[in-house]
Amino acid sequence: MGRVADILSSIREGLALLDRKLEERGPRELVEDSFSLNAVLHILQIAAQALIDLASHVAAEAGVGVADRYSTLPRLLREAGALSDEEAALFKRIIGFRNVVVHGYLRVSKSIVLEILSEHRHREILRLALRIAEWASRRGVDP
Repeated sequence: MGRVADILSSIREGLALLDRKLEERGPRELVEDSFSLNAVLHILQIAAQALIDLASHVAAEAGVGVADRYSTLPRLLREAGALSDEEAALFKRIIGFRNVVVHGYLRVSKSIVLEILSEHRHREILRLALRIAEWASRRGVDP
């Protein structure tokens, strides 16, 4: 199994765990319980970081470029045709959310996390990862 497949597997596993907990307890209960909120944030952080790692690997292997910062990855992949404008904008927001969680620029808003979970927007991480992986596969990157 190549690196892309390993990363996709990691994202799938983490988000599937989150989906199971959402079914069991619901988004509001997960956000209101401090321990559960921290678990949710950790899963989202790991999934977002895995998406960043996947994008960075694919961009480098495809010869698209090496990002000097995470925030340049969406643009590189959009310019290469791997992501649409909308997908690149979404990826940039995911990177921003990850940065808030990791670096604590601000306290993470419970209302934003509740919205992400209620609308199942966490699944967008996997959707983008699959899009990038499919693009890479068509180019013979990391078969």
